[in-house]
Amino acid sequence: MLQHWWQVIIVSCLAVLAVAVVILARTTALPRTLSYSLVRQIVAAHTAWQTRNWQEIDSSHFRLRYRQEDAAIAPLVLATAEEAYGPVGAMLQHAPHGKTLIILYPDRESLARQFGWAASESAMGVYWGGVIRVLSPFDWVAGRDLKEIAHIFAVSGPVAHELTHLMVDEKARGNYPRWLTEGIAQYIEKELTGFTMPGSPDATGWYPLKAMDYGFDSLPDQALAYRQSFLMVAYLVEKWGLPALRQVLERLGRGAPLERAFQEVLGVSTVTFEEAFSREFPVSRFSQSL
Repeated sequence: MLQHWWQVIIVSCLAVLAVAVVILARTTALPRTLSYSLVRQIVAAHTAWQTRNWQEIDSSHFRLRYRQEDAAIAPLVLATAEEAYGPVGAMLQHAPHGKTLIILYPDRESLARQFGWAASESAMGVYWGGVIRVLSPFDWVAGRDLKEIAHIFAVSGPVAHELTHLMVDEKARGNYPRWLTEGIAQYIEKELTGFTMPGSPDATGWYPLKAMDYGFDSLPDQALAYRQSFLMVAYLVEKWGLPALRQVLERLGRGAPLERAFQEVLGVSTVTFEEAFSREFPVSRFSQSL
């Protein structure tokens, strides 16, 4: 019992430290790459401790933890992650350090509870702090035929998307705007599975880049924000190539701000990039998925 309470105290202290590091990074000159590395390790350790009594299976690159009710589907989720690992890693030229922890939540309520969301939150997957969190396909795929579930989960599930977030996070060491990681995740997801998120048919203009970093989740038209993120990354890759995108991430990982990374790799400022994107992709034609 005493050991248990010491563990609770230690984990609580780690959580407080994580919050303190985030605040310090935003109010001082502490490098974003350094501060986020600390937060990432703390969050991963905290999540691993929270789920220490869950059932667990391993593969070459992942450790999956799940509840008993998902015992039948857990191997399928793990296999899907392994199938995505090689292609995502090849596109980003990155291999995660060690085994990535995946937490399989049995229902939306248990997933939402981890982030203080409403139980009605529709997210099927979340990447945060070195850990991939996935909603069990039993919760959102109709039927119980495992072959059918495997196909639907591979095409429409969140694994490739969230795995991309993890690799972007590691490659750029936490130093990237929100729109960039969301755009890359959607771009790679489409390349691998063909899946695209719905757009926003009623949009009248794109969001400014500055509004799509820390304020991304509070933008009133989320469908438009995600669509714009995808199209901006698609435009970058189309004009400068996938190697250029990787080089941008590498420079971000060395601590460069996005503006300098764009200037050094693409030869344009973020303002020029934004203006060119708006000309090439008028919102009236491209705001909704084709």
